[in-house]
Amino acid sequence: MKLLDQIKEWLGRRALLKESGPERTPVAKNLTQAVKVGIIYLVADEKAHEQVRNYVKKIKEEIGITKIMALGYFDQKEPPYYLHAKLNFDVFSQKDLNWYRIPHGNVVQNFIAEEYDVLIDLTVYDHLPLQYILAKSRARFKVGRQSETNAHFLDMMIDTAGADSLPQLIANVNRYLMMINAPKEVPSLN
Repeated sequence: MKLLDQIKEWLGRRALLKESGPERTPVAKNLTQAVKVGIIYLVADEKAHEQVRNYVKKIKEEIGITKIMALGYFDQKEPPYYLHAKLNFDVFSQKDLNWYRIPHGNVVQNFIAEEYDVLIDLTVYDHLPLQYILAKSRARFKVGRQSETNAHFLDMMIDTAGADSLPQLIANVNRYLMMINAPKEVPSLN
C-alpha cells in the first residue's frame, strides 16, 4: 500500500472509531432462528467469491433461510465479470469509496439500513470499507473473526487459531452460530 493510501486509511479508521455506531442492544440468535441474514466479505478472487456463494446456498438449503444478502468488496476500480449483480449478491469497489476509504452509494447504504437478525463478517483480514459497514449496520447480532479492531464492532468474535483461510472461517462461524441458544432436546417419556 502506498504511503498516501496508508495515511487515508489511518484517517478513515480514526474517523470511524470516533463516530459512534447506531444505538443497539445485541440479540444473540441461533442461525436456525434467524429470518434475515447479512454477509460481508472481501472478494480477493473468484475462488473466494465461490466459497461465499456456496455458503449462502448451504444456508438456504439446509436451514431454509430465504432472506440472505451478501455484500462483497472488490479492492480494485472495476469489478470483474463474475461479480455482476446476482440475486442475493451485491458488490462495491474502490470507485465507491471516498477519500478516506469510507464506502458510499445506494448498495452500501441499503445494506447498512437493513435490520438483519445476524450479520456475518467473513473477512480474514481487516479492511476499512468492510469494517465501516460492520460498524454502521443496524443488525441485531454481529459475528466475525477475532481481531483487535473488530472488538469495537462485533458482538461475538471467533478465534481462528492463527488459520487465515476463508473456508476455515466459514466453518467456524457456522459451527458457533449453530451452538448459540440451540434448542434443547426434550427427553422422550417413551
